[in-house]
Amino acid sequence: MMEQDAEAKTERAPSVEELIIQMSMLNYEPLPMLEVIVERMVLSLTSSLKNFTAALVEVSLAHFEYKSYSNAMDSLPAHGLIAVCNADPWGGQLLMTLDARFLYAALELMLGGQPKRAVTKVSPRGFTAIERRLGQRLVEVMLTDLREGFEQIGEVSFSVERIESNRHFAIISQPSSASVWLQLDVSFDGCRGSVMLVIPYGTLDQVRPLLTKVFYGDRLGDETWRKHLSNRIETSTVSLTALLHEQSFAMTDVLNWTIGDTIELRLEEDHPATMLLSGVPMFRGVMGKKQNGSAAIRITEELHEKDGTNHAVDHD
Repeated sequence: MMEQDAEAKTERAPSVEELIIQMSMLNYEPLPMLEVIVERMVLSLTSSLKNFTAALVEVSLAHFEYKSYSNAMDSLPAHGLIAVCNADPWGGQLLMTLDARFLYAALELMLGGQPKRAVTKVSPRGFTAIERRLGQRLVEVMLTDLREGFEQIGEVSFSVERIESNRHFAIISQPSSASVWLQLDVSFDGCRGSVMLVIPYGTLDQVRPLLTKVFYGDRLGDETWRKHLSNRIETSTVSLTALLHEQSFAMTDVLNWTIGDTIELRLEEDHPATMLLSGVPMFRGVMGKKQNGSAAIRITEELHEKDGTNHAVDHD
């Protein structure tokens, strides 16, 4: 008994300082494009699972978080079916977990029963060979929707390597490595379950630069809204600043300036000027005067790169 108490004391929870150090060692680079892909996967899953189970299905994204791999694994259900999946040609793996309520409700529907009856009989037992096989088919259906979501950034195929029921046998990354953990809530005729995905950052290395983009070749909204937004942008006004000259002065000289001092800028009438938009150089031009005597700038060079800009709204 005393030995058990000693072991319990040694297995203490980490302190706040230790958690801060642990979190600072992880690189949680946001992947906004992955969030868009998951949202599209959720929309397509509603139709795919409905066709697969012949039941009324509702799918929603409950959580999308960046965690260490160990914390992501701790978030998986204690009783569930874990599919270890390969991602080719990325050369990495991901995990898809079906909790017991989701699995039994889906199996009951696939076999012609009622999902509520299956959910009331959930117990922490091992899965049979039939349950594993049908669970793998469910995973393959969802992996197909995930693959279609990734098509806009590159070709990839997902396949199930093996099925596990113990998460300690489904280790695919280092405990301290960064990963994405997400949870989908699924309802079959009112019976709710969940599906969880764990995607290590190492699996996404080849496409991570593309996943950091907010939009990737996507049109914003429907056609009517896109035209309306395009017209509003084209008729909006912006403020341009003409930068005529920059000159360095000693700090002692600046501190000694007083009212009435004259600062020589050494500017000619055709001195070059730079046009700035919100501090960004847009054009370079030459100073001059119009016939009415007012100052003007004749643009001689474009400084911004049109091809390097990813426009969400384009012209028809």
